[in-house]
Amino acid sequence: MERSARLTLAGAIVIAATIFVSYHPALRMGFYLDDYNYLERAGRTDWSNALAQIFDPRLQTMWYRPVQAIQFFLEFQIFGNNPNAYHIVNIAYHVANTLLLAALVWRVSRQWLLGFASAFFYATFTVYISGVNWVGIVDPLATIFYLATFWFWWTYLESGRARDYALALGAFILALLCKQIAVTLPIVLFLAEWWLMGKPLNIVRALARYLPFALGAVAFSLIQYATPSTHTFAGVFGWQASLEMARIFAEYLVLLAFPWGDFPSIDLNPVFVGTPPTYLWLGLALILFILALTRTRSRMLLFLAAFATLNLLPVLPFPFLEHRYTYLPIMASAILFALVLARTHARAGQRAWFAPACALGLALLAFGNGLALNASALSAAEWARQLRVPFRDIERQHATLPPETLLYFIDPITPTTGGLGGMFFLRYGRDITVKNWTEYARLREHNAAFVYYFDSTRRPHEIPVERDAVTQATPPLPARVGASIELEGYEIAQRTLRGDTPLVLILYWRAQKPIEHDYTTFVHLVAPDGSLVASLDSPPRKGTAPTSEWRVHLLTADAIVLPIGADAPRGAGYRIEFGLYDPRTQQRLPIVDAPGKVIADKVTISPFTLE
Repeated sequence: MERSARLTLAGAIVIAATIFVSYHPALRMGFYLDDYNYLERAGRTDWSNALAQIFDPRLQTMWYRPVQAIQFFLEFQIFGNNPNAYHIVNIAYHVANTLLLAALVWRVSRQWLLGFASAFFYATFTVYISGVNWVGIVDPLATIFYLATFWFWWTYLESGRARDYALALGAFILALLCKQIAVTLPIVLFLAEWWLMGKPLNIVRALARYLPFALGAVAFSLIQYATPSTHTFAGVFGWQASLEMARIFAEYLVLLAFPWGDFPSIDLNPVFVGTPPTYLWLGLALILFILALTRTRSRMLLFLAAFATLNLLPVLPFPFLEHRYTYLPIMASAILFALVLARTHARAGQRAWFAPACALGLALLAFGNGLALNASALSAAEWARQLRVPFRDIERQHATLPPETLLYFIDPITPTTGGLGGMFFLRYGRDITVKNWTEYARLREHNAAFVYYFDSTRRPHEIPVERDAVTQATPPLPARVGASIELEGYEIAQRTLRGDTPLVLILYWRAQKPIEHDYTTFVHLVAPDGSLVASLDSPPRKGTAPTSEWRVHLLTADAIVLPIGADAPRGAGYRIEFGLYDPRTQQRLPIVDAPGKVIADKVTISPFTLE
């Protein structure tokens, strides 16, 4: 084997080993959050309907990312619910991206050291750790196809062969089907041809060459826009062009300028990430970059700035930052650091102290990186363990669950979507449905159902749903409450009550027009003689869904847990009375009939028995 080949192999082994050793603590983390969404979706997909479930935009509950859906579908068939296997795959993607970066830089610059240093610096960055440790994140997979597109495009620019053009276009389509950020790739390819390769600009030829890429980006954008989940996510998280984007961009530049440190293995959506020292360093780094660009007029530096900016641009309208969004654009920082190292090597490389000092510095950098990654992974592992506590508590109670079982959670400490839903699916299979107090419960549409509420220590308590609990409401529902609200219906967990078990009442409201004030819900348990046995006054959903924020014509579910004293007298003939009142005046909202006549100031549900 030639010396250059041995050097290349040795460099690749060093980088791969550094990454696997640094990221092996991720094997302690298991699954969390979005991981469960993708796993459950993959597990509920059969080979017979896989194409529709993966490619039909109307069926997507997450972002439209078919390649990622294929990945999870195949992984689930092979690995099942073994989290370590998924983590190893994600780490392997990261290794592939790092080696692809080395190969691309080496190929474009024709400098082996620059390629190796770029990859080494990139491998030691800790800022994007969430993109590697969180198996539900698509960035490592998408970046493989992004870099492959660049590789095949560079080959096409050198060879002019149609085969290489087709490979570049195919890789671009796969990158798009991985993640939306790839829509910026045609501009990056154009800048690579114009700036890096220095080819003269021919408008007619460029239009013909880039038109298929542009059409692919437009077609994908239209499909993405038609996907219902796109509008849901944009509405929930916010995505809007504004002047705030400039500040968000500055915060991302802080991360790009200093990508080492203690970063979380799960994104917490911070608004600010900079501190006075990092802002000072960013200012100094920008000054040095501008001076270098002015002195050298380097197209490489200009290209790297454009590359980082273009790949941050699609995420700037979010009103927060996510560290994983730096996974691709921060490659520009790795190359810049490598250029500094290469420049230093050119000036001092012949001195006896340079090689050992450089090796020691890089080794310390890798070691420090490993310590930071280990601490971050262990912290995330503990956080993920705490999220699994409610599931573990319930799992201990039920070795098995009946087919077609509903588990309904009131104010869960762990999200049901991207959390408990996937946990129970992986443990008990497809017959388990998990819902929370923001949804229609439909308690009696299942073979068995359990309601869970949490005590002051946040431990779950189980209430089996009584299947034949027939009650009636007076006045009959639906009913109009006040001028703006419709009470659409209700559900109860049990009609036969016990002194040691709280009463569970689920109310379904719908705003008919905007509500100006915040009202309070009152619930009373009344004995046959009219005496008040138990009561609870609370804003909807414990104050997390104030009436002034109810969206017009959309359902607002509110699950209420009413404790009953152990000394409450036993007997039949109990009833529930509930309604809304204005806490400013203590005045109850009237219940009116169709013509608008007041018919009551409360709803009564009966009968109940207290045992």
